[in-house]
Amino acid sequence: MSASNTETTQYAENPSLDDQFKTVCDDIQKLNGTAKNLIVKVKELQKSVKSASKPKKVKKHTVMHDPMNISSDLLKYLKQPAGTKLTKSEAMKMVSTQIKEQKLQNEDNKRKFTPNKALAKILKMSPVKTITFVELNKYLAHHFSPA
Repeated sequence: MSASNTETTQYAENPSLDDQFKTVCDDIQKLNGTAKNLIVKVKELQKSVKSASKPKKVKKHTVMHDPMNISSDLLKYLKQPAGTKLTKSEAMKMVSTQIKEQKLQNEDNKRKFTPNKALAKILKMSPVKTITFVELNKYLAHHFSPA
């Protein structure tokens, strides 16, 4: 065998120190990546265990969830047949929809609106003023009575 064949065989069997360091560094990077993935999985498991162990909140039954008698004036405004029973939240949503369809909302602040004559009459509002959707509940309260 020639000297060059011996060197290549020797080189393949005994990698250089640089090659050994590169191999070790690659292995460390692989381990690091695996460790990060495991950490992410552990955090996800912790979240799911935490949410699964929380007691489920039981929603309280409120008047908003009971069908109520509604005044004939409000039913006419909502275009509903006489005697229709709605929950307060359903009626509020219908009024809000009417307000949006009739484009009564303020352009600069969509949370506020100015009632037209028909709505002002339903709300018993005089003089007519700009109100928010949150305030709408108190103006409609007199239209609801327990079923």
